Amino acid sequence: MARATVTRHKILRVGFWTLGAVALLVAAAGAFTLYFFHKFNPAPPTSRFPQAANALEAQKQDITQFGRLIGMDRSFSSRARKEANDRIATLALEQTALDKGRFRVALMRITALADNGHTTLYSDENGQFNYIPIRVALFEDGLYVLRAKSAYSDLLGARVEQIEGSPEHEVIAALERLHGGTVGWRSTFAAIYVQSPEILHGARIGASPDSTTWTFRLRNGAIAERVLPGEFSGDKEPHDEMTRWLSPQKMKDEPLDWHGYFASDAGLPLPLRDFNDAFRRAWIGAGHTLFIQLKAIENVDEQRIGDFLSATADVMRARPPRNIILDLRFSTGGDYTNTAHFASHLPDFLAPQGHIYILTGPQTFSATITTASFVKQAAGSRAIILGEPVGDRLAFYAEGNAGCLPHAKLCVHYATGMHDYSRPCTDWDKCYWLNWLFPVRVNSLAPNETIGLSFADYSARRDPVFDRAVALANLQR
Repeated sequence: MARATVTRHKILRVGFWTLGAVALLVAAAGAFTLYFFHKFNPAPPTSRFPQAANALEAQKQDITQFGRLIGMDRSFSSRARKEANDRIATLALEQTALDKGRFRVALMRITALADNGHTTLYSDENGQFNYIPIRVALFEDGLYVLRAKSAYSDLLGARVEQIEGSPEHEVIAALERLHGGTVGWRSTFAAIYVQSPEILHGARIGASPDSTTWTFRLRNGAIAERVLPGEFSGDKEPHDEMTRWLSPQKMKDEPLDWHGYFASDAGLPLPLRDFNDAFRRAWIGAGHTLFIQLKAIENVDEQRIGDFLSATADVMRARPPRNIILDLRFSTGGDYTNTAHFASHLPDFLAPQGHIYILTGPQTFSATITTASFVKQAAGSRAIILGEPVGDRLAFYAEGNAGCLPHAKLCVHYATGMHDYSRPCTDWDKCYWLNWLFPVRVNSLAPNETIGLSFADYSARRDPVFDRAVALANLQR
């Protein structure tokens, strides 16, 4: 009996210490997680100010909070930080309140000094800038109208020649200075900003924040000058990254009075059809090549990326492709942990001599760059990149958080975690720790063949990047 009692006591002691150890591990894990989020997703500074007596005082409070938010961003170089602080101080000396456009653009220019694609000034709810009733896209051969409201449908397919009397390329170049990052990424945003009279006026390009005058070369060759009003479009109006307009497919809840350059996507190249499907795959080339397209690295509405990748892996196990075309041109990011395993093992499904053709462009950004890097790292020389350069460098700052200004409907996303996919990133203070669990090392993501898209190609329903990938895949059969 005594021996049994001693045994029970030993069991209880072991159980107690075991539970204690588990509790300590759980507490340590919890503390580490809290510290991790505090470090890489820090809360914005509080925005508590006394009641502003007038518009100028409200503007000064906004400038103060803006300076605090920019101070949270870690991507600024020492020189850029000093220039940003100097500009903030100068802006705070203004003796009259700026109008919305001028104030927004002033803050955009300061934010852009970070030269970091993830460091962004954006609109708060109900603070969106106005838009003209057309949507444009930037091609190799110029800026063209791809979507328009019914009253302006005669402009569909027109080339933009001048904006407020200046050549369109000069205006785009000026607007590129309102965002940081690579040339391609800045051009992507310039093609959005150019559609706003408010921003054009704020940048001292346009004469009025309410309208803008553009000159077009119509499809029949005629020159037409039009005054385009600025409208405050709702959530259902089409405003998005410029490549979305390559598809005439209606966006969810898009009003019926908007029209695309093409009446439907019938006859368009495979990558430009069914654009509302975020994740797609199809067998091409007599069934030897698998086309996989990701327009996001996260769930989109009811479309779940994990389910799609799992099903795609099952398809490839049952029928290994000779080649794979992975189209990442229209994906601006998400969460790379969603694709890490799939992308790193994608070459395992290939035939021995097969290749993976990765299609990239300036909107290949953030977690999509990481995804492309996973594939290239795993596939080595079997990965061939076609298209235009991706939308960021191999070293950049991301993660972070956001905070809004107390009065202006503007917010700042500040970046806090460094990513570097070209070399080991070992600085505990700067480097994003999660990357150590998902290591990526690639020398470059520059295209093996740089291929752009002209409006002439698009108008002829051609996709030169995809066509080249198909031609190369056919050579491997």
